[in-house]
Amino acid sequence: MDYYNSPSQGFKYSPIAESTLINSIENPTIRKQIFDQYKEIAEQARAQLFALYLKTAKEQKDEFKRKHNADIKKLWSDQRGPIENKKLSSIMLNLLSERCNKISERIKSIYKFKTQSIPAT
Repeated sequence: MDYYNSPSQGFKYSPIAESTLINSIENPTIRKQIFDQYKEIAEQARAQLFALYLKTAKEQKDEFKRKHNADIKKLWSDQRGPIENKKLSSIMLNLLSERCNKISERIKSIYKFKTQSIPAT
């Protein structure tokens, strides 16, 4: 996570920071103005990209959580059904429940990692 927030990931160290076209402008005042505009646009694009990344991460988290919850509901409703020989033992149900809790924790952990890896803009 620190990698994405480190100074070495800033615009100054980005491959797009060097523009041969902008550097070819002879007037230093105009060159600086154009470079500053170029830099601002690049930083805005980066911020928008990370915002999209965060939105996508949240949507993925919500989708996985929804699917997970639906699967859990189905499991429990199947266990309350009338067919005895297809029911799982209480030990197996407890193991499945523990596993489902771990999956939920993992989904939260992945989302937290993704949100923390986005640099502050």
